[in-house]
Amino acid sequence: MTSDKQDGENNIPESARFDLASVFLHAPLYAILDTAAGSAAPAEAAVEALLRAGVRVMQYRHKEPFRSAQVDACAVLARKIREAGGVFFVNDRADVADLSGADGVHLGQDDLPPEKARRFLGQAPLIGYSTHTLEQARLAAAAPVDYIAVGPVFPTQTKKNPDPVVGLSLVSQVRSLTNKPLVAIGGITMENAPSVLAAGADAVAVIRELLAGPDLEQRARQFLAALKAGSGRP
Repeated sequence: MTSDKQDGENNIPESARFDLASVFLHAPLYAILDTAAGSAAPAEAAVEALLRAGVRVMQYRHKEPFRSAQVDACAVLARKIREAGGVFFVNDRADVADLSGADGVHLGQDDLPPEKARRFLGQAPLIGYSTHTLEQARLAAAAPVDYIAVGPVFPTQTKKNPDPVVGLSLVSQVRSLTNKPLVAIGGITMENAPSVLAAGADAVAVIRELLAGPDLEQRARQFLAALKAGSGRP
């Protein structure tokens, strides 16, 4: 799949994709389905529970090599989430996002650069991009991405070699330089999540704190309630 966008052109029609800021306003929890996180429920059952709870943005994270089973799983999840009016991302792999019919891809600093991912995916799919410093965020603000992830905000055990903790201050600094939706990630719990929104994030991305419990739907509902209560959102 190729794009008709000219090299160096970052002005992508907003009508071509979801209004993530609006989605996050009503559901500021970004659920990451990490295949290494040890969720008590299979991915499809987890997605169904999250959708019932009101979560509308999810990501499939698989740090091992992708096989046909993972691509097929992404296709099933993409269809299910889209039918429910949600948004589905694949972590790292623009090709898998395209093959599975996902709504977009989330890229890290060592993945395919956003400009190349945009050329490959075309105009409509969404692109998220991880940043860990103010300079990286400044570059992301000018890149053809739809949201910027900032973190790790707090110490995290999800990654084997995590980046240095950036704290709430970086979230506030990044908020001041862009209007793009901000997703904060890293060590976020139900207790500290409201402070992250107060610092300027549109949503919080959560893995372990969300997936580890025995009742995922209840946990997601509690997370959303805590976020909305702490931020005054509807």
